Amino acid sequence: MHLNDSEVDAACHYIRRHMDMHSWWPKEQPGEAKREFELMCGLALSLNVWCDRWLDAGQRKKLEKSVRG
Repeated sequence: MHLNDSEVDAACHYIRRHMDMHSWWPKEQPGEAKREFELMCGLALSLNVWCDRWLDAGQRKKLEKSVRG
């Protein structure tokens, strides 16, 4: 999945909502993932890197469905 610039706001909203609702989200090192997210959420290019690093295939698929649904 590769987000484009017009999808960044919706993707960031989705990711923030999941982080707020689930302290364990994403599954690996959520604290570090959250700190990196705040630095990388502004541009599609960096957000795609973040998603590839921190989200598993199922999480990426749900994000894509939410953004493009």
